[in-house]
Amino acid sequence: MAVMVATLTITAGPAHSATQPVKACPKYHDAMRKAGLPPALFSPIMYRESRCDPKAIGWNYQPGMSYKDCKRAPAHVYKRCRAVRTYDSGLLQINSSWVSVTAKVCKSRYGDMSVLLQPACNLAVAAHLYKTSGIGNWRATSGK
Repeated sequence: MAVMVATLTITAGPAHSATQPVKACPKYHDAMRKAGLPPALFSPIMYRESRCDPKAIGWNYQPGMSYKDCKRAPAHVYKRCRAVRTYDSGLLQINSSWVSVTAKVCKSRYGDMSVLLQPACNLAVAAHLYKTSGIGNWRATSGK
């Protein structure tokens, strides 16, 4: 599957400041608007979180543990590794701790976090989180 990536230019600060290129996911701008998410804000976040890949999964490990403490396995098995604390799923990397919200918003079976790999569900949950608690659920943790 080919993923289209575009580059935006955002100017921070006064007009004389240097511009900084920001990666974005324009393919999902209409879906973001439909879900109630501002693309100017969420498109660069989406790029940083998943590189525009709706099937992206990010693993969060127990303190002092890492991927080295788990055997390679498909995601549905890997998530049960004792080293995995939580995991983040989909375009905007919704954390697995949002079980109740995901079930309610996506009208899915409680505990079925695989629905977050569907763009419409992922964006709907992100919109719910954004409307109820702001942008704080997406903190910049790396420059990658």
